[in-house]
Amino acid sequence: MTARGHGGGGARAARAAAWAAVLLLACGADDPVRPQAPATLEWVALTTALQEPVNIAVIRPTVAARGVVLAFPWGRGDSDLLLSLIDSYWDVAAPAAGYAVVGVEVYGPGMSDGGEYVMDAVLEWIDANFVGAANDIVMTGASAGGIGVFHAALAVPDRVGGIIAMPGRYEGGASLVPFAGLPVWMMVGEEDGNWVDRSQATADLLEAAGADVTHEVLPAQGHVLIVPQDELVAWIEGR
Repeated sequence: MTARGHGGGGARAARAAAWAAVLLLACGADDPVRPQAPATLEWVALTTALQEPVNIAVIRPTVAARGVVLAFPWGRGDSDLLLSLIDSYWDVAAPAAGYAVVGVEVYGPGMSDGGEYVMDAVLEWIDANFVGAANDIVMTGASAGGIGVFHAALAVPDRVGGIIAMPGRYEGGASLVPFAGLPVWMMVGEEDGNWVDRSQATADLLEAAGADVTHEVLPAQGHVLIVPQDELVAWIEGR
């Protein structure tokens, strides 16, 4: 297990604090001020094989995509929270490096039941719109999305090129052997209560299944992590 701090500047720290407030409201309190979507972001409405709607938020790089970051939001997974996740981690460095970003408007833990239908619809769209990049998909999620990312990946294990959970944990009884050899980066804040132990427990399960796991406890951080976007891209490129 590795532990290290992450810088990010006062602006990103302030934005992380704002998203922490959003998460506190995510379970039913009044909606906060809506975050601003990146200028290049577009919404696409999909339909699963069960005729259920699923919306995705997409940022296309200015060049032909070399890979795809597939992101699952924190909290209840609504559009505001999805935009806040993308704004915090994925709206600048990943597209600049040539990666398409696809965020899924979904409640992460709900992916444990019927998540395969959501993934089939999302991947069908990715295959049709990012030809040449669809074979390199990194899945990521934070908090509730850090739970959902493991359910999503288990639904389509042959399509996953890596997982970033920040924080995340697996809540289910399925074998994690399909992740053997898969690079997985797990981060959790040192001050994040029982998420530290649950994140470590998931890392242990993944290691036992043969995954290539890096687990980091970030000093002096809480539940909403401050991680530079270029550091996330560097990990993707160094898998």
